[in-house]
Amino acid sequence: MTLKGQARTIRRWPRWVIALGNLHRRLLAVGLWIIGPRLAYAVMKWAACIIYRLLDPLRERCEAQCREATAGFVSARDVARVARESFVHRVWNLTDLMLSPYLLKANTYEEYGGRLGRHDLTDLTESQRSSQPVILLTAYFGSFDLLPIFLGYNGLRVATVYLPHRNAGFDTFRRRIRGQSGCEMVPLADASTRFEKILGQGGMVALVADHHVEKGGMPATFLGIETKVLRSVGLLAWRYQADVVVAGNRRVNDAFEFEVCVVDVIKHQEWAGLEDPVHFVTNRYLRALEQLIKRDPAQYLWAYARWGQAFARQATNESKQKQQVM
Repeated sequence: MTLKGQARTIRRWPRWVIALGNLHRRLLAVGLWIIGPRLAYAVMKWAACIIYRLLDPLRERCEAQCREATAGFVSARDVARVARESFVHRVWNLTDLMLSPYLLKANTYEEYGGRLGRHDLTDLTESQRSSQPVILLTAYFGSFDLLPIFLGYNGLRVATVYLPHRNAGFDTFRRRIRGQSGCEMVPLADASTRFEKILGQGGMVALVADHHVEKGGMPATFLGIETKVLRSVGLLAWRYQADVVVAGNRRVNDAFEFEVCVVDVIKHQEWAGLEDPVHFVTNRYLRALEQLIKRDPAQYLWAYARWGQAFARQATNESKQKQQVM
């Protein structure tokens, strides 16, 4: 079903069903805060493992895509564990959002690992001071939802693109939390126009950049698998002479602890004069995102159809066939 079809389905639900769901989420957030981060993560991990075990299609997709993409750096015997932990981290993303309003403040974020490294923060702060345009990129890795919060508390003024959720109540909740440190949240539909204006003024923008494009994308590889990606990042970097920074927010331990790690910084001087700067920037940031995932593959969202729905179905079917033969 398409996103529009899902949205229509949700609109047909009785309002009281959605209201009860939103109430449950708010009560759950309070409950998780009361029991504390460590126990909250333990409870949510337990729930995630049960769900993962019960949902065969989800488990099969996670394992199939993980197996195909990590063949060079994850052993075959570890694939099932990495895929399962990936789903746990996905559930922990919601836990992060629920705990953030209570734990993350301007005077506490450093306690939870939200401070950028000195060199990286100095570099980004200088770019902001000198109005050097910057494009910050990340992937569906670790606690990506909290990255805008940490950027804002580090004193960086960043506009972050987001895909509005179909549940308006949850969308308001998530958008408010992700923007609590002052970062501007830009709906996907407005991103192109807004980003051009911000970069033209020497500002910073941020987005998740590991998307697959079914039509009209630029041919590339990601984790050794053929894919197509948007040219927009490379085009924006070229048009506005913007630096490109690839980073991730890695979760540390089984609690509310993180590490903001900058994987690569692509200065605009590096591709000045190249015949195809868009190709250079695109392939460089893809390699950096790969490095991020290889550091901790269990924190990547393997359930996400990174290489498109057709690839996900094919990988899942082939995996099931091999298991039947065995």
